[in-house]
Parts: sequence; C-alpha cells; structure tokens
Amino acid sequence: MAEGADGVDPQGDPDFIAGDGSEGGYTGVGYGFAPGALGTPPTVFVPKVSTPLAEDDAGGAVPHFALWAMKYQRHAHIFRRTEVEIREARGDGYRTVYLIDDGRDHAMVCRMVGSSPDGCTYCLVGRITMESYERLIHDGGAIGHIFSEASELCVCSVYEAEEAVSNVALVETFASIDEVPTEYLPPNPPLEFTDT
Repeated sequence: MAEGADGVDPQGDPDFIAGDGSEGGYTGVGYGFAPGALGTPPTVFVPKVSTPLAEDDAGGAVPHFALWAMKYQRHAHIFRRTEVEIREARGDGYRTVYLIDDGRDHAMVCRMVGSSPDGCTYCLVGRITMESYERLIHDGGAIGHIFSEASELCVCSVYEAEEAVSNVALVETFASIDEVPTEYLPPNPPLEFTDT
C-alpha cells in the first residue's frame, strides 16, 4: 500500500474513502451495513436511475408528483387488483385532489401541500375505501372532508428531475386527521417551505 508524503498509509484509516467511493479500500457491494470497525460511517450509495414509480404512466390527469407519492404509499396487490385503473383529478384550484386505485377495496388520495426552493413538492397522501371514492365521484362537496375518511395519512416529498435522479421520501405520518395541520387540507393554498 502506498504511503503519503508524511509516511502515513491513508488506507489504514478506517474512515478512508477510496477514489472509487468505497470505504477502507472495500470495493464490494454493500448490503446495508458498513464494513470495518464499529462506529465507521455507513457506505453512501448514490442511485444512478430514478424511482421506477413513473413506469407505465405517461401523462394523464394525475401529475407526476401526486402519482409517485400515491404509488409510494399504496399497498402491493398481486391477487386483488382492480379491474379498472383509476387515475383521476377531482375538484378545481386549491380543492383539487388526485386519486389512483389501490386494489379492489381501496384508492389512494393526494393533494399538493406545498413546495420548497430545492425543487421538492410535498403531498398529503391517504388511503380511502371504495365507498369513500364513490361518494367523492357523486358529490363534489365530499372533497372538503375526504381526508377525514382516509387512513394511513402522511406527507411525502417528491423530487422530480429531468436530467438527474428523481425520488420520493416519507416526511411525516399522522395517526388521525386530528394530527394533520389544517393548512395541509383543502381548500388551503400550497405552502412555500423553507430551510429556516
């Protein structure tokens, strides 16, 4: 191993990050744990491709930020897929909510909560029953309280990039509608989030 000008071997340091991005000279694939001594920082992997959530969805009534946030939170269904794919926008202006199918018995509902200067869009996402979905279709006034009928409420951050990696992250979860800040609910306008 090569030594530096001061006679110290840089690869002997457990925190050494090699030129290829591996730690401690380790060049294998990481599996969620850091090689080396206890306390060594974990290997950071930078993905080379965007989230696969956009597959099979080109345009439509639901913008990417809402579609990706709902797909990220919906349940996986192998045997109970819906016969009709739902991709809808209901309401107008600040009252707009977006919907996608989530198996035969549920749908996902989402609305834009705000954005930040770093390019992230924040969405309130919940899971509703098909009965709630049917009520929403037949009664436009149901938009105002659709999230009170939802379970698994959360806020997701969506970063959409054209020539870089796009991604979705879970930011906050709520046990019930009572925990959701009122400014996140329709018909409130989107917020501008800042770092301060």
